Amino acid sequence: MRKLNALIAGSTGYIGIQLINLLVRHKNINIKYVCGNTSIGKKISFYDKSSKLKNLPKIVKFNKKYLKYVDIIFTALPNGEAQKISKYLFKHNVLIDLAADFRLKKSLEYLRWYKLKHKAKNKIKDSVYALPEIIGKKIKKFNIIGCPGCYPTSVLLPLIPIVKKKLILTNNI
Repeated sequence: MRKLNALIAGSTGYIGIQLINLLVRHKNINIKYVCGNTSIGKKISFYDKSSKLKNLPKIVKFNKKYLKYVDIIFTALPNGEAQKISKYLFKHNVLIDLAADFRLKKSLEYLRWYKLKHKAKNKIKDSVYALPEIIGKKIKKFNIIGCPGCYPTSVLLPLIPIVKKKLILTNNI
């Protein structure tokens, strides 16, 4: 399998650093771009002294032209920012959002829960809110993946198989 080129937007925050630490160990991922706003020109190892981060590219400001050269875009950005990036995706791109931009199927629900107007309403239909461990290969049908946060993930991973096997009552979940 060929290596997939990845761009990480929001690379210097806690989630971005943790993501990079996972991706550098993945045999099928090549981190092509690490993006930030206030850290341009620095190495990611400035934020995490780990030796495995020394050979990564310097931090650059996100530019939509980079999307042409990557397969996967990870966004570890504040809510609303992945929506902006989603407008520039090519057919070969997959956007994996680690914030809340594509967790809901209706833009009015997004406004209700996050107090922000959704900036990419037409992209919601192209997205799925999912855990790959649960949805399996169906995830490949979507080019935008909204990820649950850590608390929902910690509950959903053990709960969903139990619910599917009808081992518990679901009326009070």
